[in-house]
Amino acid sequence: MIEATVTRAELPMQRVHVQDQAGRTSTLCYDHLLIGTGSRDPFERVPGLREHGWRLKDSRDMQAFRAHLAQRLADGQPTTLAVIGGGFAGVEMAAALRERLTRAGVPGEVHLLCSGGVLDCLQGRFGGLAAHARQALQRAGVQLHLGRRVTEIRAGEVRLEDGASLRVNEILYAAGIALSVLPGTEELPRDDAGRLLTDDFLRVQGQTRLWTGGDAARVRHPARAGDCPVNALWAMKHGMWAGHNMARSVQARSLKRFSYRGLGQVAGLGRGDGVGELFGVPLTGAAAWWLRLLFFVWYMPSKRQGARAFAEMLRPPRRRGTPASALQPTGG
Repeated sequence: MIEATVTRAELPMQRVHVQDQAGRTSTLCYDHLLIGTGSRDPFERVPGLREHGWRLKDSRDMQAFRAHLAQRLADGQPTTLAVIGGGFAGVEMAAALRERLTRAGVPGEVHLLCSGGVLDCLQGRFGGLAAHARQALQRAGVQLHLGRRVTEIRAGEVRLEDGASLRVNEILYAAGIALSVLPGTEELPRDDAGRLLTDDFLRVQGQTRLWTGGDAARVRHPARAGDCPVNALWAMKHGMWAGHNMARSVQARSLKRFSYRGLGQVAGLGRGDGVGELFGVPLTGAAAWWLRLLFFVWYMPSKRQGARAFAEMLRPPRRRGTPASALQPTGG
């Protein structure tokens, strides 16, 4: 295995140029190439995001934010947080932050800013779930700013399309994505959003040795009209399916059409509450929260990590000022 960044592809020559962490460059030849470049935050669409906003797409950014917030709360600093985005990530983050402030006993506010509404992706058939999520956030104390588009992020300030601004301490971005096009692949077929077009086997359309999936690809849903959702579970399924078909192609075996139909979708709204649907059956409250927990644990990279995450999420919350000894079980 080589850990390096692909800087350019030469598709006619079936090779890619890479650079490792030490800055050394080399060229690798391939028989089959999987393009899984994913997505990135839309820095060019939101001025100030790169300089002043915390992002959720990179685990290193999330770890840095977690440590930064923990230090603020440990110091007892009043904290006002703004979460931008009313999708699953934004809603879950707003609920988790409100719960974190409450547990810490630190004065603070959490604002959720959405250009539309809360979980608009659930409107229609699952509109009741979106309404439950909105009401749960309000009960928890999250301040909702619906239908208000963010146009700029500054140090300690969010600027809105209507000219208003909101003063905050920390800003988290969870709205929208942009695509990165690997140099050398510009001529491959794409949709208007820049996603690679695929056939039923997860090959790039018109190609026999190029494969793709995840955020970078437009994959038709195998069971209904439209495309596959853009989230981690579907990206994992695309990757696994493309990998199996690559192996079958090398072995000169027939390829299998992508046929994963999905399980459902779910969002946590704080400990013991959530919204979701499983095979089209709507769930709210504790049932949705348990479903989310089980989804999360099952799809962890390893069972050991899953067990650790399961135990951590079931651990009783510790409030600020509670002695550690008071949380330990007594004998008997």
